Amino acid sequence: MPWLAIPFQQTAVRSELAQLYGVRGIPTLLLLDSNGHIITMDARAELADDPLAQNFPWKPRPVNMLTERYLTKLYDYPAVVLFVDGEDTEVQFAESVLTPAAENYYKINNINFSSAQEDFFLGCQDDPCLQFLIGVDGETSDILRDLIGLDDVMPLLIAVDLPNRRFAVMEYGVEITNESVEQFVAKMLKHELSFIDITDDRVEAAKNC
Repeated sequence: MPWLAIPFQQTAVRSELAQLYGVRGIPTLLLLDSNGHIITMDARAELADDPLAQNFPWKPRPVNMLTERYLTKLYDYPAVVLFVDGEDTEVQFAESVLTPAAENYYKINNINFSSAQEDFFLGCQDDPCLQFLIGVDGETSDILRDLIGLDDVMPLLIAVDLPNRRFAVMEYGVEITNESVEQFVAKMLKHELSFIDITDDRVEAAKNC
């Protein structure tokens, strides 16, 4: 292989590295910076989400695409999700209107963007922490839409709180801008959104998809 590797026979060295970096199973692909600090423990998932490595070296980002990995995180952390079609211009639009609200939220909560992905939410003062996601046409977005009972309207901004089995939708007809997204997030954090309950059976069904 064209990269450095520890011979399989050196079990003590491999065991020490596994303990040092918390490796619990193989194969594991983790990414380190030049100082040996962990950037991400899940570089396999990062590579699957970003096969062209456009976001390399995969440090935490304020806004992420709604992939299967982030769909799973919704069961632990609520999120603001903007659904758009898959055109590059629409994705860029979604990122441009979500990023200011996300950066402001993380700044207020002292989130460290130089930390590893796995430690990203540990510094959050809110419990639980808030994610900002872009949902494009595809199976992952369809799963979330089916769970909530949303139609295919786009663009569409929602707040989804699966830990508490509820969601809220920005009013239809309101233009999605930096300002309206900021206001939507502020209302969510102040518990001023009109949430709709999600039935437990729909959540369990989505988990099994």
